[in-house]
Amino acid sequence: MKKLFTLSGLLLALSLSVQARIWRVNNNAGISADATTLTTLFNGTNTVSDPEAANGDTIHVEPSATAYFFPTINKQVVIIGNGYLLGGTGGNTGLQENTGICTVGGFRFASGSAGTRIIGITVSAGQDFAAGYSGNVNIVFEKCRFTNNPLLSFAAGATYSNIEFRKCLIAGINNSIPATTTINNLIFENSICSGNVFYFQPTIATNFIVRNCTFSLSTDVRLQNAYVANNIFITPISNTFTSCNVKNNVFSTNQSSVTVGPLNVNGNNLISQPTASIIVNTGSDDGRFQLAASSPAINGGVDISGQKPNCGAFGGNDPYKLSGIPGIPTIYSLTVPSLVPLGNPTMNITFSTRNNN
Repeated sequence: MKKLFTLSGLLLALSLSVQARIWRVNNNAGISADATTLTTLFNGTNTVSDPEAANGDTIHVEPSATAYFFPTINKQVVIIGNGYLLGGTGGNTGLQENTGICTVGGFRFASGSAGTRIIGITVSAGQDFAAGYSGNVNIVFEKCRFTNNPLLSFAAGATYSNIEFRKCLIAGINNSIPATTTINNLIFENSICSGNVFYFQPTIATNFIVRNCTFSLSTDVRLQNAYVANNIFITPISNTFTSCNVKNNVFSTNQSSVTVGPLNVNGNNLISQPTASIIVNTGSDDGRFQLAASSPAINGGVDISGQKPNCGAFGGNDPYKLSGIPGIPTIYSLTVPSLVPLGNPTMNITFSTRNNN
């Protein structure tokens, strides 16, 4: 008997309106799904063989060794994968029975897509916006892994509002933003950023927030017009903050142009801290950024109503989740007999589930 695990058994656990539909997208040969590509659901054709998603729908992209092609999203939808780093070197074991990942070659957002959420997907190329589409784009990436540059592409002279990256694993980026582009309400929270550099320097920006992230880079971070708080910066050289409000961060190196002092005072920053004292620095590619037992980042964040959160991606009210596991029930263990004796009308299947909310 061929063993196959899909997300279809999890879909009933989602609470959706009666109008919304749940779609299965799977490009593996021999699998019966609603569509084999994401592009099919947004191409404007609505037939039995070429169905179309509608506003409010949820789309489950199932694991495959073949990446899904770059879709243009023109509906308000939720697109869910099964996470990343689920096995092998650098991975976290025991979180998903199916350790395959769902890779999408980037997303393009068009009119009608405002309110879309992308969850648990590995994204292998950059995101952009259809020609002429700007304004309140209202896009959220949650628990996604980004493996390539650029993270976002913007048009010159346009305004983009409400873009969020939450609990993501982001490769180092050098994101070039046209000087005439306006960015409003751009948020990076509880994310891990590793690789070479992290450059995100919008000339015109309001409410650009970088909070509770962990940066581990071979060079430096460069931010402009941002509120920078409760982060951990593990870099070999000093970072650059242009017109930024930098508060309650932990730095592994000496850092100029920030207020330095104990973190029990809001607005101070702690510098020149050994990496080994800040994070465990061992384990999976994301687990190694958990705080060391006596880390100076513990209770080091900006005071909120008398409470001081931990700094870094694993701190705050909504901490990073290992491997980007979506907040829905998942099957993490499955045992299926390799054969059923002739004449036996039943077989025993054992599976284990957990709620990831």
